[in-house]
Amino acid sequence: MKIRNWLLIGVLALAAFLRLWNLASVPPHLTADEAALGYNAYSILKTGRDEYGQSFPVIFKSFGDYKPGLYVYLTVPSVAVFGLNEFAVRFPSALAGVFVVYLVYLVSSLLFKEKRISLISAFVMAITPWGIYFSRGAWEVNLSLSLTLAGIYFFLKSLEKEKYLYLSALFFSLTLIAYQGAKLSTGIVLLILVFLYWKKLIRFEKRNLATALIVGLVISSPILLSLFKGQTGRLTVFSIFSYPRPREYTQAFLDEGGEKFNTLTYYLFHSETLNFKRGILGRWFNHFSGRFLFFEGDWPNPRHSAPYQGMLLLSDLALLIVGFLTLIRKGLNKETAFVWLWLILAPMPAALSRDAVHAVRAMNMVVPLVFFLAFGFNAIINQRRKILKYSFFGVYILAFIYFLDAYFVHVPKHNSKYWEYGYKQIVETVTGVQKNYKRVKIQQSFAQPYIYFLFHQKYDPAKYQKQASLKESEYKGDVGYVTKLGNIEFAPIDWSVVRGEHGTLFVADTIRIPPQDSKDESQFKLIKEIKYLDGNPAFRIIEVK
Repeated sequence: MKIRNWLLIGVLALAAFLRLWNLASVPPHLTADEAALGYNAYSILKTGRDEYGQSFPVIFKSFGDYKPGLYVYLTVPSVAVFGLNEFAVRFPSALAGVFVVYLVYLVSSLLFKEKRISLISAFVMAITPWGIYFSRGAWEVNLSLSLTLAGIYFFLKSLEKEKYLYLSALFFSLTLIAYQGAKLSTGIVLLILVFLYWKKLIRFEKRNLATALIVGLVISSPILLSLFKGQTGRLTVFSIFSYPRPREYTQAFLDEGGEKFNTLTYYLFHSETLNFKRGILGRWFNHFSGRFLFFEGDWPNPRHSAPYQGMLLLSDLALLIVGFLTLIRKGLNKETAFVWLWLILAPMPAALSRDAVHAVRAMNMVVPLVFFLAFGFNAIINQRRKILKYSFFGVYILAFIYFLDAYFVHVPKHNSKYWEYGYKQIVETVTGVQKNYKRVKIQQSFAQPYIYFLFHQKYDPAKYQKQASLKESEYKGDVGYVTKLGNIEFAPIDWSVVRGEHGTLFVADTIRIPPQDSKDESQFKLIKEIKYLDGNPAFRIIEVK
């Protein structure tokens, strides 16, 4: 076996280790979405129906939102083998993350025709924080990325042998079954490929083009039809266009300059259209900022990165600059144009959303960034000044060790609150005493506490399907709530009102159940106080005698 193949195997082994080691406990707790994916896989395995009793759905209703079902179905064999637990739910994403590394190698080989660049690209993808973050949780976007890369690979292969176009259509359409945001992120990739290779595509046999189109439409048809059924996810909640400026704010701003609505100066300088364009462009630039890429990561969403660590390694700043210069010197052809255009357009799904940055919706940009980093890495390897070369590699190793410390050591403790830590511990404690109480009241929240009881109690899916009931949110397009599960009620807790409900077990945070107002042992019995991994209090489980 050639040394190149052994190196590739080594890179894949490294990728697997970084994605699978201690997977059940880093990140430190399942999110509600992860628990929902796992429980629905368990429900499909046991009954062939989702939690609401729908038989083998393509789109799963979850918390009032809708999720394409491919990740659920891929989790079914994982749950069957490992049981319903954290590892089983995250394993499909971790496995997809390893495939991403291999597919980066394959796509790079076709784009650049340089084996060393392909190996370096795979290596960089294996250790890039962005790829590791989303391989170590049940992130549908990570599965979608692996399918997108497979679609790109077979598209490029079809330029040599047309029938590969069927496989390309298959994988591209599966991205829509994997992830809601793929409707835009996959569309961007397809538009770039069609634009760049149009002249070759129109020479394909019409039968091959038609068959590929039919394959894509048939597979993605449930998702396309969902656009007309209100099953598009919380688009209205996350879209930037759902948050126009209040008219009163604009009026006050116009009054400062003695201007009015619907005048020339209004349309030129102050219109809502201009405001949206400014917001979109600002969000787009944020994804190329040092703050996002190297220093803080996804700062509005702490689950998406490690503390004080960007989406890339700090040392990648130098590699990125060198990589950009290297690709510029290579000149512009279809392959390099694809990388440039993909990098430029990949943040658009995130730029059109309400968050300043969003690592999930912008995840596709990690691949073109990795290609630039690979060219920069190769240029450093070819550097004749050994002191400069070895000094950089020393810095690179230190940056990688810093990331490992930030992620594997500090994320569990520093970020446990953001990963809904404590709900598993609530379930474990309440399950042991639940039968002793007529009512158990648990603080309702967007964390969807009911799903943790279904998941960790391995609640009989057939039994739950008969009682599944979702109370829709009063906010249009937002998630709903489950309010009851057996003798457990999920509801807002006002301690000043309920502290006299004798014989009831309450579970809430220390704001809802203040320690200073629940210390009287003649009235209350503290069953357990659950703390976040940093030592701060998370929840109190208390009985009103």
